[in-house]
Amino acid sequence: MIKINKLKYYYTIYEQKQGILENLKSFFCRKYEKKLALKIDDLEIKSGEVIGILGPNGAGKTTIFNLLTGVYTADQGQIFLEDEDITKKKTYEIVNKGLVRTFQNIRLFKNLTVLENIKIAYQNEIKYSNIDAIFRTKKYKVQEEKKTQKALELLGIFDMQELAEYKADSLSYGQQRKLEIARALATEPKILLLDEPAAGMNPQETIELMKIIKFIKDKFKISILLIEHDMKLVMGICERLYVLNFGQIIASGTAHEIQNNKKVISAYLGE
Repeated sequence: MIKINKLKYYYTIYEQKQGILENLKSFFCRKYEKKLALKIDDLEIKSGEVIGILGPNGAGKTTIFNLLTGVYTADQGQIFLEDEDITKKKTYEIVNKGLVRTFQNIRLFKNLTVLENIKIAYQNEIKYSNIDAIFRTKKYKVQEEKKTQKALELLGIFDMQELAEYKADSLSYGQQRKLEIARALATEPKILLLDEPAAGMNPQETIELMKIIKFIKDKFKISILLIEHDMKLVMGICERLYVLNFGQIIASGTAHEIQNNKKVISAYLGE
């Protein structure tokens, strides 16, 4: 489903000089240095799998997501989605091919209702013109009603239908996280990337999240790749794990194999 092959990504450090005048003088001839941020020789996600990425802060986990979704562009190597090279694709092109993500910091349209947040994900399905929208033609009304019904059905799956007319910013943290995941699923993805979905959740919300992720896998038949620090969550739902440290994979395997890996223990404990 997804395969990363010999991927490298560098970040650039520019020389900083003291004083505004000196920086202005050197603007067009600044010295810089490229540093290796990420080096992934081989990473694969098969159809229907739930895969976890672990690693200390700054290990490169979110960088992988940014490369997969076109936010960053790799300097070397390739990313394949169902045998198609998407390494240089734009974010919207990658989304249209079925790869979507959520973010560590929830990104909802907080002044819109829960229902409106979901309906936004169906924008690519719109077949009416701006004129239809302005004059509220029959074509417009039929398509808008169809979007509304699809959105309500999806909210129903997540037990959020009764919250449809609530503003997104009025929801609890756990409900906002569910809404963000539901909106991603509205695009009918093949692969869902979850960036620290349990961040900020209390233990009960985390348990519910585990159930939701398992439900999504079974209901929607999609692959899930998640970044997470909550070890109980990761160990409870992931079939395989990759562990990153300093931008490179130091271990991969089942939860049991990772728990007993000396390199992993050293990376987390600093031994």
